[in-house]
Amino acid sequence: MKNIFFILIFLCAGIVKSQYNEQLYKKAFSYVYENPDNAEKLVLKMLRDEKDTDHMIKLYQLLSRVYMSKRDFDKSLDCILKMKELSKSITDPKQKIKILNSVALQYQNMGLYSKTLESLDEYYKICQTLPAGKFKTLYLGLNSAVRGLVYKNQDNNEMALEKFFEALSYINQVGDFENSVANSSVILYNVGYCYFYLKRYNEAEKYFIKSAEVAKSVHAESLEAFAYKGLSENYTVLAQHQQAIQLLKKSVNLSKKVGDLVLSEGIYKGFADNYLALQDWNNYVLYNKLYNETKFSREQNELASLNKSIDVLNEENNRKIEQQNRKLRIISVIITVFASAIFFWFLRRFILYKKRNGILLKKLNQINKITS
Repeated sequence: MKNIFFILIFLCAGIVKSQYNEQLYKKAFSYVYENPDNAEKLVLKMLRDEKDTDHMIKLYQLLSRVYMSKRDFDKSLDCILKMKELSKSITDPKQKIKILNSVALQYQNMGLYSKTLESLDEYYKICQTLPAGKFKTLYLGLNSAVRGLVYKNQDNNEMALEKFFEALSYINQVGDFENSVANSSVILYNVGYCYFYLKRYNEAEKYFIKSAEVAKSVHAESLEAFAYKGLSENYTVLAQHQQAIQLLKKSVNLSKKVGDLVLSEGIYKGFADNYLALQDWNNYVLYNKLYNETKFSREQNELASLNKSIDVLNEENNRKIEQQNRKLRIISVIITVFASAIFFWFLRRFILYKKRNGILLKKLNQINKITS
């Protein structure tokens, strides 16, 4: 399943110290893993009364993750655009890094890899200006992790593994700072899939199990469900179909409140593949139908989001073109003025020269008359 993306919502998580409804924010944040509908309600409630720019950016970041977890990329993109608009007045480099990380994740999830790398490069440079500390270490790790995702989705699994292990080396240094334990579960899950695509099934199994264990340690049920789904796929190719089905059932139980279309699509496909291998036709027909319906819903969501992102990119490009045209017009005016000034200077010099020559010629004629 080459199009399986990791759960992007967890990479840029950060709880900033604040006096405003911080406990409510933390409660909403915890629901992202288990019940995104509840998280959405809480965040929207907080946004209604919020006027502080920093807090609004923070809440839109969380809301963007909630929509990503539900694969509602259209609404997630709306949140990202609002964050970018609010960020114009932000000077705090850490806040800028968080926003750029969210933007990079959004673009990556939509397959816009050049824009992803553009955002990553921008915030990597900002990271380098920060003093050593957990924040810098974590976000250097997240930067590597998202680059790993780009390589993985381009089928460059060896390069992806290099970036994922680099990310883990950073993230393991910061404890559970800003949700880094859940982040490491996500990265381990993707490491498992890289090995799976390379047909190194023993290593894939090892990292899927590690991902599930780490997710379980922080009660991240949706991450645990993803890990079991990946492990199930590994067992499927090894013809261990009953084990695969049991793991898929665990994934279903863990993901009931999540509503992640990609997770559901993977689970239904897993059931269909295993029941097909076992020649259980009734279950195969049931789950294959569910798989196709879920896949269609996901593709429709992604298409709507992609159309909106194309409109946004067109607006951005048109704005850049207009800025370039404005610069060219200014340069053109300067060149015209300068050329006109030179022309009139030469014209004046020519007129004066001609006038002086006329006078000299007149005097010369007078001298010739006298001498003759």
